[in-house]
Amino acid sequence: MDQLLAILQGQSQLVSFVLIGVAFFCVTWVLSNVARQLFSLYQKNFYQQVDKGLRDVVVMMEPGQIFTVTLIAAIVFVPLVFWITNIVLAMTLAVIIFVAPTFVLKVMKKRRSDDFVDQLPDALSSISSSLRSGLNLVKAFQQVAKNQPQPLAQEFTQVLVEYRVGSDLNESLDALAKRIGRDDLLLMNSAIKISRTVGGNLADTLEVLSRTLREKSKVEGKIRALTSMGKAQGTLATFFPVFIGYVFYKIEPEAMSMLFTTNLGLIWLGVMITMSVMAFFMIQKIVNVDV
Repeated sequence: MDQLLAILQGQSQLVSFVLIGVAFFCVTWVLSNVARQLFSLYQKNFYQQVDKGLRDVVVMMEPGQIFTVTLIAAIVFVPLVFWITNIVLAMTLAVIIFVAPTFVLKVMKKRRSDDFVDQLPDALSSISSSLRSGLNLVKAFQQVAKNQPQPLAQEFTQVLVEYRVGSDLNESLDALAKRIGRDDLLLMNSAIKISRTVGGNLADTLEVLSRTLREKSKVEGKIRALTSMGKAQGTLATFFPVFIGYVFYKIEPEAMSMLFTTNLGLIWLGVMITMSVMAFFMIQKIVNVDV
């Protein structure tokens, strides 16, 4: 009887081991498929966003190259940070690495758009002078592409290239406005489209538009100077409590550790973080004046 029970017990253990192995294999297979699908979705979105960002800033690189560099950086630095510090910092670094390319391209696009808008009044004056001297609009664009600084010259060169390969000039100007993403281009495009459709003195219109954009730029500069202090105060008010909390933690680590180890402390910590984030966005919203 004891031998029979031992045999049955061994068989049950074997069956349990097999079932656990099958379950582990199934869970691993499901998780691997989910991870593969999520990776494919991220790669697709990465390629789309980075490709658009590269075209907006006119950088001759392939999205696959940036994706490879991003992946190599994550594989190299995330395990290194995990080995040196802990998993929280390692995961934070991983998120930063995978988000960084899109963020950097957005910053590059904004700076490029700001430079373009700053150069646009001089370009409009140049186009107006070229039209008064007898040149047509395409020839005036060629003078701008030849004599104006970057990035304005590069963008008008792109417009001329598209026009030479058969695109309508209005469509090329619309693509330019879409790449820059500023309302100043819409005013220029509207003036050019109306002039080409119904006629009129385009040179005088562009000259008036140039003066208007210069005055607008001056007003925006004054507003930025007046609101910069408010933005700095909002940033300081948001991140200064973090510094104070770190100082208090060094002075009284036992008391401050209760924020992270007790339920009441976690609740108050969440309330403080929520209020700080809300205050930051409210201050930024108040001092962000649209001209």
